[in-house]
Amino acid sequence: MPRDCAGSDLLLAIEATARGYAIMPLDVPADMAVNGAPGLPRPPQADLLTAREREVLRLLAEGASNKEIARRLGISFHTAKFHVASVAAKLDATGRTDAVAQAVRLGLIML
Repeated sequence: MPRDCAGSDLLLAIEATARGYAIMPLDVPADMAVNGAPGLPRPPQADLLTAREREVLRLLAEGASNKEIARRLGISFHTAKFHVASVAAKLDATGRTDAVAQAVRLGLIML
């Protein structure tokens, strides 16, 4: 018997919650999706990155360059480059885009 769309969405939400992922609407700001909404459980991998690395990841997800990351966070270009490399290494990613993709798979950010 086919399930209706609302029932299917509810089942997916229940399964994701059981795995430790917080379910957020698509209109949630990027910083809330990365850092978690107040009162919602954070994903199990949330402590994988430092607070600064989570900020860098949020900016990576927005498509910011290292220069843009440095400017927006008030850090040097070289420090931004270091943080991007650190995020990629911790997520076992091959680059910036892969780091964002891995973060989405791990439930660290939602796009």
